[in-house]
Amino acid sequence: MKELQPPDPAQVVQLFRFAQDSDPELATFIILAASSGARRGELLALRWRDIDLDSGRLSIERGILRVDDRLIEQGTKTHQSRRISLDSTTVAALKAHQLWVTERARAASAAIGSESFVFSNAIDGSSPWHPDSTPRAFRRICQPAGVTGVRLHDFRHYVATRLLAAGVDVRTVTGRLGHRNPSTTLNVYSHFVPEADRCGRARPAL
Repeated sequence: MKELQPPDPAQVVQLFRFAQDSDPELATFIILAASSGARRGELLALRWRDIDLDSGRLSIERGILRVDDRLIEQGTKTHQSRRISLDSTTVAALKAHQLWVTERARAASAAIGSESFVFSNAIDGSSPWHPDSTPRAFRRICQPAGVTGVRLHDFRHYVATRLLAAGVDVRTVTGRLGHRNPSTTLNVYSHFVPEADRCGRARPAL
């Protein structure tokens, strides 16, 4: 397996700040990806009812998948739902995003509801972003932002490696990533797991 090279925190901040000026919706997607560790399709499937901005909690229950020329909404890769806590910066970005899409819809005599997709080009949020368009949009901002060698999927590795390096136990990281079991997490991220965890003495989550 190719050695993982997740982006460092400075690169994540750099990409987020650049996107804030050039593509605020993408900036929200970036910060949510870099804080949740969710899969791209899971983020695209999010509806506003899946996010509790008051408690800072995110429910992952579905994913968006492209099949031929159609977008299919289905269960997660492991067919398991999970809840993820969000930090205050991500919650603030989501609140600003919600306000913006709500005002955009109102200006067009439409409305954003609980069933509306969080990331949507439709005024009423009735359809999600296309899975192929999101990485393309991300690649377009990388070079002008001065960041190279980072893929959108690498934010998932960023979350996993940061948590493991901080001593968060493997089972907690497994749950956040939506892996089927801890052995999957260890197979991918063994180099980032503290020796205590590899020996079965999991440290408490931070």
